[in-house]
Amino acid sequence: MKVLQFIYELVPGGAERFVVDLANELADDCETVLYTLRDDTLDNKGFYITDISYKVRYVNLKIKSGFNPFLIRTFYNILKSEKPDIVHCHLNLVNYFFPLSFLFRKSVKFFYTIHNSAETEVESEVERILRRLFFKHKLFIPVAISDETKSSYQAYYKLNDVPVIYNGRKFCGKTLKYDEVVSEINSIKPTSKTLVFCHVSRYDEKQKNHRMLISVFNKLHNENFDVVLLVIGEGFEKAEELKRIANDRVYFLGIKTNVIDYLGASDALCLSSNFEGMPITLIEAFSCGCPSVCTPVGGIANTIDNGVTGYLSKTVSEADYLLAVKEFIKNRNTLDKDKMVRYYHENFSIEQCKKRYMELYLKN
Repeated sequence: MKVLQFIYELVPGGAERFVVDLANELADDCETVLYTLRDDTLDNKGFYITDISYKVRYVNLKIKSGFNPFLIRTFYNILKSEKPDIVHCHLNLVNYFFPLSFLFRKSVKFFYTIHNSAETEVESEVERILRRLFFKHKLFIPVAISDETKSSYQAYYKLNDVPVIYNGRKFCGKTLKYDEVVSEINSIKPTSKTLVFCHVSRYDEKQKNHRMLISVFNKLHNENFDVVLLVIGEGFEKAEELKRIANDRVYFLGIKTNVIDYLGASDALCLSSNFEGMPITLIEAFSCGCPSVCTPVGGIANTIDNGVTGYLSKTVSEADYLLAVKEFIKNRNTLDKDKMVRYYHENFSIEQCKKRYMELYLKN
């Protein structure tokens, strides 16, 4: 079997991290080619290149940003040359492949992973109708990454037949930099009893709700809670206003290649999102036994056992999220970290995820 994976770029992000892990794992069983569009020598568009297995053939097309209908011809030529059995698309790149799924319907199976709520991945009614048409006639097989994502798909497209495969993440464990990270965090903590919260995401106010997160930690500081917040991710160099309103116990650390070390050395992961699919960061937190305090959106609501493996706020409101953080602080010693690690291995390992995708590829 030959599988082509397509994604725009390999910037620091959950979908990009997942695609690299999945391609690496698939390569153990079938010929796997990973295609990216944006020039990987610019900015951080090749962030995960060094993580790609030698078993995966990687191709960077160096195509400029912006929609270009002539790219359909480029992808047509790729499919004619590669002769794949499977084409697997991620994010809005799928729009280029709809006409190709008709032209190659007898020789290639097309799949599309829905990484967020269905309505957030579509920009117009025409696009929604087009996608519904191809999904309905099974020219493209959509894959939801959580029960919540499936529900959004069913409601948005008025279709019911969509498989659910939770995202997976390769088990990494601590890196050789772990002791350095512990020392760095200890140098930040005002006291040895200070609780360390870690937020990992790109800067995206609309989705990640960063202003609310900062406001919550400002209030905790004003109420004399002994906490610090570490913010890790891309784009925060542009968030000048966010940095200005944050108190002096909020630290913006930029991009890190060893996020797992920071999670392992923190007391909890914080996710304050307005919408999500199935955050890779949450899976990474489970894998190292780091509890999470999250808003109840996307796959998060399906995976955190409230008060057992983490805490969920009742809504995405600031008041409810503040209450959830306080509940964690009060009851943190009752959480079973070993159970979180077991939960990861049973449900979110990349081996389990690959197995389910292979079954889906062979079934359709």
